[in-house]
Amino acid sequence: MLEPDGRSLLLDALRPPEGYRLDYGVATTFTLHLDTALSVPLSFLSRRLADSGDPIALMEAVRAAADRLDVFHQAGMIAMPPSRSPIFSFLEPVLHAVRRPKPGHLFHPKLWALRYVSDDSGDVRMRLVVPSRNLTADRSWDLCLQLDGQLMPEPIENNRPIADLLGDLPGMCLQPLAGDRAARLDVLANELLRTEWDLPEHVEELFFDVLGPGHDLADDFFVGDEHLVISPFCTSGGLTTVTGGAPATVVSRQDSLDALPAAVLEQHKALVLDPLTSEMEHQEDGAELSAIGLTGLHAKCFILRDDKDAWIRVGSANATEAAFNGNVELLVSLVGSAAKLGVIDLFKPESQLRTILTEHSPQPASDEDDVAGRLGNLLVHLASGEFTAVVQSADDGHRIRLQGPALPPAPDGARITVHPVTLPEYAAEVPPEQLIDATFGPMETDQISAFMVITARAQDGMTVSAVVLADLVGAPENRLDEIIARQVDTPEKFLRFLALLLGMGQPAWAAGLGPAGSAGASAGSAFEAPGLLELLMRALVEHPNRLDDLARLVDRLSAHPDRGGVLPAGFAEIWAVVDAVRQNREIAA
Repeated sequence: MLEPDGRSLLLDALRPPEGYRLDYGVATTFTLHLDTALSVPLSFLSRRLADSGDPIALMEAVRAAADRLDVFHQAGMIAMPPSRSPIFSFLEPVLHAVRRPKPGHLFHPKLWALRYVSDDSGDVRMRLVVPSRNLTADRSWDLCLQLDGQLMPEPIENNRPIADLLGDLPGMCLQPLAGDRAARLDVLANELLRTEWDLPEHVEELFFDVLGPGHDLADDFFVGDEHLVISPFCTSGGLTTVTGGAPATVVSRQDSLDALPAAVLEQHKALVLDPLTSEMEHQEDGAELSAIGLTGLHAKCFILRDDKDAWIRVGSANATEAAFNGNVELLVSLVGSAAKLGVIDLFKPESQLRTILTEHSPQPASDEDDVAGRLGNLLVHLASGEFTAVVQSADDGHRIRLQGPALPPAPDGARITVHPVTLPEYAAEVPPEQLIDATFGPMETDQISAFMVITARAQDGMTVSAVVLADLVGAPENRLDEIIARQVDTPEKFLRFLALLLGMGQPAWAAGLGPAGSAGASAGSAFEAPGLLELLMRALVEHPNRLDDLARLVDRLSAHPDRGGVLPAGFAEIWAVVDAVRQNREIAA
């Protein structure tokens, strides 16, 4: 275990077992990148489609997953995205901001609880993924535990902490969780309680611990003969907790170790990542080397050896006072023979883990003023308030009036601005210590977004931004349909969207098309192949809601003369037959 060469990707860990599909999933994270969250639904597509880079596949994957996924995150910790993609709007019902558990502490657990269903047998498989990473594009060294299991008739008490965490999530949210989502989350929590997990090799027992207000660990939780601590952030009190006050091998970041008192460092063997472990490659011109792959440390792991037994604890907690005295955190304990788990070897100088580490050489601790930290705390405070975005429509377009909490006194003479994520050019400054009240526009329907970017700029130029999800009121009902229509702007893209909508992936009649936006095969010839009418009629019987989605898109494309060329030649005749049957079924129902 913990071998540097054992690599895996989060999207691979989320991918359904062969023959299964995602039925419902819940994730918790501390920080979140919108563009990274967009990529998650790709893991629920076939690997070929997920790797295609097709923007239409991405859009349809996000749209389809929006009703099957809920992601909970610390309020104020959505990073400003590098793009202004309107597809972000499909994430609005998926993301749920969580308030601080108590002042000065954070919602910090990372997990994915997933329910997969077999289309053939209806069999259910459960999966729990516990990464040390957040839902971001960070490329640090991380750890990820994947557990698969099956439902059992009776509850399994060892699972209760993880089931209770999911059950508590709605009460932690800033905004009420929609009734259907809360009900589905409750069902998943009850199913996790009844899941028997397939234990990793040589693991004999498995335990979950959720930290936070009202959750205390046993006094002997970190008692052992030997300790290995892997934590990017360490404090004196945190190290005392996770080592039981005993000497330990501590792997951390250079700046974190440098900030510790010398007396604390002397108690432990301190190691950092060897700078040479960053993977390098030559640029295409062969001129220079550049860093790729993994750099920096973000993994969190506490390993205890007690005689012949070992406990490997992975999860979200750092070796800090905040982690064990107020943050909401998750730890999973894997218990087994120290020899069989490979724990004894980890303490040896020749272990594989040591090949990427080097001894810590103390450097003068930075005495820089933490302006970014103060600005970040300000944004977390602001993001924990209520934001409402009211859409006002007029002949020249739409406008959004954003109202939010009063600004607290801004540190470091900071100026605060706010703007919709889709329209950074509309940034409006918020006067100090006043309620947020700004109007943006005019804008097109597909530019309307509930995601708002708050930016704090200090006098020294330091800038920190965070995204908040406002309560969107009065948005046109066709807003998401308009986003789809604007993205599906060529016959080739329409065929690709149709294939994905029908759940066919890349059927024979669309196989000749090149990537989105390329010349590919002609759209007209694709509809000369037999079987399309039969496929649409079968979808009408088995998945009528998908054809309802298609009908809205066809109506929007047909209603705009400038989009008339998007529908492929020959499609109108086929669709007229299918749509007539669809409407007759609705009347009969």
